[in-house]
Amino acid sequence: MSHLLAGISIGSFIGAAWTLILACIGFGAVIFVHELGHFMVAKWCGVRVEKFAVGFFREIFGFTRGETRYSFNILPLGGYVKMLGQEDFDIDKSGELYVKDNPRSFTNKPVGQRMLIVSAGVVMNVIFAGLLFMIVYMVGMQGTSTEVGYAQPNWPAAEAGIQPGDVIERIDGREIVEFSDLRYAVMLSEPLEPCDFQVRRQGEIKHLKMTPLNNRNLGLLQIGVEPAVTRKIGKVGMGFDPDCESLLRVNDVIVELNGLPVTDENANEMMYKLRYTPAEVTRAVVERKVPDAPEAEARRVEVKLPVQFRIYPSDRKDKEALYANILGLTPLTQIASVDNDGRAYLGGLKTGDVVLKWGSRWYPTYGDISKSIEENGEIDIPIIVERNGKQARLTVRPKVKTRPLGLGKSGKPKIGAQLDIYAGELVRIGAVADTIDGKPSPAAQAGIQQGALITEVDGRPVHTWLELIDLFRENAGSAVTLGYQLRGKGFTCEFEVPPTIRTLLELPPHAQITAIDGEENISIDINGRQRTIAVSTPFGLREILKTKIGQTVTVTYAKSPFEQSRTTELLISENMIDPWLGRILYGVDVTLLPATKLIQKGPLGAIKLGAKKTVYFIVSVYTMMERMIFSRSLGVENLSGPVGIAKIAWNFAERGFVDLLYFLAIISANLAVLNFLPLPIVDGGLMIFLIIEKIKGSPVNLKIQMATQVIGLILIGAAFVFVTIQDLTR
Repeated sequence: MSHLLAGISIGSFIGAAWTLILACIGFGAVIFVHELGHFMVAKWCGVRVEKFAVGFFREIFGFTRGETRYSFNILPLGGYVKMLGQEDFDIDKSGELYVKDNPRSFTNKPVGQRMLIVSAGVVMNVIFAGLLFMIVYMVGMQGTSTEVGYAQPNWPAAEAGIQPGDVIERIDGREIVEFSDLRYAVMLSEPLEPCDFQVRRQGEIKHLKMTPLNNRNLGLLQIGVEPAVTRKIGKVGMGFDPDCESLLRVNDVIVELNGLPVTDENANEMMYKLRYTPAEVTRAVVERKVPDAPEAEARRVEVKLPVQFRIYPSDRKDKEALYANILGLTPLTQIASVDNDGRAYLGGLKTGDVVLKWGSRWYPTYGDISKSIEENGEIDIPIIVERNGKQARLTVRPKVKTRPLGLGKSGKPKIGAQLDIYAGELVRIGAVADTIDGKPSPAAQAGIQQGALITEVDGRPVHTWLELIDLFRENAGSAVTLGYQLRGKGFTCEFEVPPTIRTLLELPPHAQITAIDGEENISIDINGRQRTIAVSTPFGLREILKTKIGQTVTVTYAKSPFEQSRTTELLISENMIDPWLGRILYGVDVTLLPATKLIQKGPLGAIKLGAKKTVYFIVSVYTMMERMIFSRSLGVENLSGPVGIAKIAWNFAERGFVDLLYFLAIISANLAVLNFLPLPIVDGGLMIFLIIEKIKGSPVNLKIQMATQVIGLILIGAAFVFVTIQDLTR
């Protein structure tokens, strides 16, 4: 056994070392190509090149050929070309600076030739990026599929009517080859401007308009979609114990649900059931390998699926409305996860804790807790949680994350815990919504108060929110008697459960209502802005039903996103316009690895796609800078420095040589842009001086050039420190 462990350890070390070597060679190659451009054009223009260096600092070995010293240095993450006349100054008796008078000096060459030499490095990086992209697509690269696996509630994609199984092909006319293209296109889109999405749904082309929203936590624009998934578990969340044999684990492969086989062909449909309709999955089987014996044959294990739920907002127009509720009843908040290095962990919070009191507020909602955290940075907050049936008193101090060197705004206070999950095992009311869409909620009409613990419905005991929801569904359209406890006393009340289209048509929780009288969307005003909302969302459905009261309408629906649509007629009454049941989402807190596809082209196709990718990433850098500086739709926290880039390069290198080439192509394209920015020190700054010299007929004063070089060095150094600290903080 010790020999086996030693072998695994040595093998892992060798693998990690090889990954590091590949990444270093790759970075060195990108910068080597850049300097090679300067070198070749300088030689062609007759400039004396004194040194061509690969890497920095002390020379390991080298040789001299002709007039040039070729040097290989200890740090292979770059290189440089030393030409005669560059930083080659003498000082005369009057103290003035002048360049040595040598016909082969860089500074004594015509302005046009110097422009060619300066721009050659950037041109080589562009060519190199295109070449790498071409090689990648000729060999073939696994890219994440553009098929949609899930559209997040309340985000533009869901509101526009995006459905699981849709394949996004173009955005504003630009071809989307893989899912990363989609993320880039959305992230760099015009803020507050709608984008045209070309989508293929069951062979039919559809055009959907959606306006990306700014995710303030990430500092970028998103539409709220996730790619289609495979059968393999990539991550598990709350409710899963890695030591429990009967629960899902990372790297498990789902092979059976409810006795039906799960294959690569039906994975997206079957995984949809697992993630979003787990209440219907009574039996799940996985293939599981033994971690210590990866070569051993996988064994089959039957596993349990802890079910959780989320709630759509009940209102989108009223900013002060209590959004997340079930007929006016809001569950308490539960701690979904705790970072091991965050303030929540230091304060004693644990995954699964139910928040009973936060600060001075008993039974707080998610919104109450979030607001308190934002308002109490670096201030102790006393809290009470319920853990395993007992109460625990804790103290948490939210951390304020400041920007390095004081640049930019400070981030919002955080505690290092995920809170956006409901306490499904404790049916205690966190808050009561007085109204829903301007009308008294069933909870408010029944007189239920905050803090009430619901214990029964029509005499039937209730232990979880899922049981309560099921009983509400069974009794939709009638009144039930709720039994609850409050401050140690027992109470009962009459509770009206309104009917919905779902209950009247007996639709399962994951069924989709896609149109009313043939209308798939409705245009409404939300806080002064005109928005188009899909009828398939609860909010869109309610808004269109409000215009159909007293009418018999044609309802178009599908019992799942993967089934054919059906139609039926239904009379719409005033008490059924709130689709409360459709606002409840069920799920299992697991992350499934995304579906991939082989992107491979012939020589001509690879050249064409490589050129398009090169141009796209070059334009993206400029767009990104505009979004950060002017539009402010992209936060500086998305910038990566040497540490961040190295980490990304490591991840790509671990995935394979082709993936590393793809990343290096992106880096080469980015380097071309950054090197040609009009800043001192880089090639773009020198090009500005050459343009001025061409216009005025004489060089810019050397003192000015040297001063700007120093200023540029300070600015670039400060930026380097900023992004490095940000990388390390991240």
